[in-house]
Amino acid sequence: MQIISQYFFSTETNSVRKEMKLSIIIPCYNEELSLNKLVDNCLSNINDNIEIILVDNGSTDSTFKSLINLNLPHNIISLRIDKNIGYGDGILHGLKHAKGEIVSWTHADLQTDVSDVIIGFNEFRENLINKQCMVKGIRKNRNIIDSFFTFSMGIYSSIIIGTWMYDINAQPKMFHRSFKDEFKDAPLDFSLDLFLMHFFKSKNIKIKTFPVFFNKRKYGEAKGGGTFKGKLKLIKRTLSYIRTLK
Repeated sequence: MQIISQYFFSTETNSVRKEMKLSIIIPCYNEELSLNKLVDNCLSNINDNIEIILVDNGSTDSTFKSLINLNLPHNIISLRIDKNIGYGDGILHGLKHAKGEIVSWTHADLQTDVSDVIIGFNEFRENLINKQCMVKGIRKNRNIIDSFFTFSMGIYSSIIIGTWMYDINAQPKMFHRSFKDEFKDAPLDFSLDLFLMHFFKSKNIKIKTFPVFFNKRKYGEAKGGGTFKGKLKLIKRTLSYIRTLK
């Protein structure tokens, strides 16, 4: 069993945290160079009804050391997973600690913006709270190669699974917290995004989308599909998981 170290940066009581309306989970794997700007981005977008859960997902650099040295408010929480198993594993650990009525996740690499989560939440808040939808971003401002890979995987996934899927790995994603208790055998890698979309499609719950603008990575190395080699690995894992879902 993995050991998770949890640090709270406040003397606030748990009763305050239980009032959180929105939880944003951000898995961080070797993101020490991005942390200061990431935290600044979080601070400029949240209030007392929003919590951020930063999950150091088994980093081999100084990500967690940097996190615990930052002076963070009570609603930004840091978790540590000792061994990196996968992107999905980090998010699922964050979900276990989330207190918000609506839970969500996005990336730590500054290619996505925490403000996107707030925009999506505000736009679809009533539907989210009433458990009538799941919300996700659709990436804009991408190069032709990335757009081609996304479109191709969407077409293939849709044909095999039998329902329309597009921009599967786009962030953010958000939904009512009650649904997470129904997740069974959720994958621990990047296939978690596909699992989530298939889960809501199978329950005939609408997936609402809104545009998000995808930025270039500024620091560190790209994970997942950020490089051509990464894209091939992501495609291979996705194709394997699609067959599992079918």
